[in-house]
Amino acid sequence: MVMVTAAAAAGGAYGGAAPSSAGVLLVANKGDQTLGIIDPVAGKQVATVKQSGVTGHEVIASPDGRLAYVPIYGDAGVGRPGSDGRAIDVIDIAARQRVATIDLGRAERPHCPMF
Repeated sequence: MVMVTAAAAAGGAYGGAAPSSAGVLLVANKGDQTLGIIDPVAGKQVATVKQSGVTGHEVIASPDGRLAYVPIYGDAGVGRPGSDGRAIDVIDIAARQRVATIDLGRAERPHCPMF
């Protein structure tokens, strides 16, 4: 999970309501292939964003808290046969939508994103 502060996630991340001072949590939901946006104060998922492929492995927020990056790892677990991912989804946290998909040019099961 990645915590994004409210100051960085303000501007619509809560559907017009004032953001909580705790920010939001970002979770790669492998089962339904979405990025979950969670309000930790309310204790509930407030939005999901569909990923471009199978399956988002991890998530990292940009240093300014505006974007989330989700490496699309592939359709099998680590060390298991399957289709390897070749992309990283870029999610606008406030807009709650995928705004880009970075194609890495080859299948390589990307993971461990960092800035």
